[in-house]
Amino acid sequence: IAAGARGRFWFGPQLQMEDWRTAFAEEWDAIVLGTGMKECLLSGLLSVAGKKVLHLDRNSYYGGASASLDIDQLFEKFKCTGLPSELELGKLRDYAIDLVPKFIMAGGQLVKVLIHTKVANYMEFKPVDGSFVYRYSDKKGAKVHKVPITPAEALKSPMLGMMEKTRVAQFTSWVASVKPDDPKTWVGGMARTKLALDKMDGKEFFKFWKLEASTIEFLTHVCALYRDDSFNDLPAIQIVIKMQLYLMSMGRFEGMTSPYLYPLYGLGELPQAFARLAAVHGGTYMLNRDLDGTPVFGEGDLKVEYDAEGVCCGVKSQDVLARTKLVVGDPSYFPDKCRRLGKVVRAMALLSGPLACANDSPSCQIIFPAAQVGRQNDLYLFCCGGSHKVAPQGRYVAFLSSNVEGESEGLSAQAVAERELSAGLSLLTPIARIFYDVYDLMVPVSSGVDDNVFISESFDPTSHFETAINDVLAMYKRMTGSELELNDSPPPE
Repeated sequence: IAAGARGRFWFGPQLQMEDWRTAFAEEWDAIVLGTGMKECLLSGLLSVAGKKVLHLDRNSYYGGASASLDIDQLFEKFKCTGLPSELELGKLRDYAIDLVPKFIMAGGQLVKVLIHTKVANYMEFKPVDGSFVYRYSDKKGAKVHKVPITPAEALKSPMLGMMEKTRVAQFTSWVASVKPDDPKTWVGGMARTKLALDKMDGKEFFKFWKLEASTIEFLTHVCALYRDDSFNDLPAIQIVIKMQLYLMSMGRFEGMTSPYLYPLYGLGELPQAFARLAAVHGGTYMLNRDLDGTPVFGEGDLKVEYDAEGVCCGVKSQDVLARTKLVVGDPSYFPDKCRRLGKVVRAMALLSGPLACANDSPSCQIIFPAAQVGRQNDLYLFCCGGSHKVAPQGRYVAFLSSNVEGESEGLSAQAVAERELSAGLSLLTPIARIFYDVYDLMVPVSSGVDDNVFISESFDPTSHFETAINDVLAMYKRMTGSELELNDSPPPE
């Protein structure tokens, strides 16, 4: 047993099986299945709210599908022949490779959650060095452009002509001035036209501002972080709020050169940080291993039990029932309660140098808008290295991902990646090793309100955390019946 300040980490050693059974058979306010980022966030939030939480995982390690792996675990996961060598990859012990790497918007909801729960106090974050966008033209071919962060950079950027730069400057200045909850500020243009931002859609909104199609694509995909062109049919106020988040994130902390942050040693620190948080507030954690590494949970364990009305009443392991009226978990624990929304394809590369296309930036995101690469969904390229302590100095970890759009049945992950990610694969250089992966994008078939079983969605291919944290906050509201109140200050003791 490993103890937190108030909570417990139980690993179920055989010599203390009676204690394990006694602890498991208590009644809990909530039981969480899986230690992925979303599940750990929810466990921490429920614990901070005063709930007694039991957190279980059928794996012997934290993180689930979003685990952070060392180099040996990475080679084992992808069944590589031979062992990793320092001659090829640099200092092996310096790798911390996130399976689902996502940058954090500096002004976004996740930062507020980290402050709200005080997890930010015992993790260290560093700004991401640059944000880039891919563009293709018949005349100039493929080109990766740096997203401007200062007025001087904007004036020098080749992405826009001089007249368009003036219009964009006026537009972004107006966006920054809008107060979403005050329609009196919804006045734009030289004629001070009143805009019904809650009623006009995106297409009508951008028509009013007379921006070029390429500019609209940049603003919506790179700044507002839409994954496709669905913004055309959404209320304009939503676009404004997303763009304000981008602008606010740029100035959130001193020295920001992009709107993103990333934790030192990678996102693998987050699940463990929230696990410690839950323990401090009285939660109990059980990973699937005893002190000598022997699994505790077998096949068929961690099964949700239901009462006569079809509402969950507990989680069963072996012949012991942990009683609860609220269960949270990732899709892998509930295959009969989820449906496949599609597939995600990824290429994970270990690089022996920085990305030349991104000005040798030590850390960066590159967004490939769908129209620029002849697709329906954007491509996302994540790259990080020694400056964020996820790779040895001079080495880098890069992830390229998107939704699978074509048929993938019977194809290898590499074949799918070469078809779906071709525009980005050519930029992954210099490669020391590359791995390919395809996984199902699973979503719950119901909200969970009827049976009190709340299931997270699989991680999408985006290289930022915005969609993931929105899923967490939506689940929290369904579970508790109220919005999580967040601000930039921790709650009072």
